[in-house]
Amino acid sequence: MFDPFEEEERQKRQKSRRFWEDMSRIGNFSAILIGIIAVLALLTLLFSMIAFVRHNLTIFLSTLFGRA
Repeated sequence: MFDPFEEEERQKRQKSRRFWEDMSRIGNFSAILIGIIAVLALLTLLFSMIAFVRHNLTIFLSTLFGRA
């Protein structure tokens, strides 16, 4: 037997579930974007540090061996 109140409750639950599924997708997407940005920032810092150490190492070695 058809119960309009039960159908209305089912539709409310379905709408609520869809809302939270959409929010979950948005959260996953934003987490991926933040992760990519963080990895790129860390790679930038790593390459900057490598360049800094390489430059200072050449200066240190030239000073150590008296070529300055």
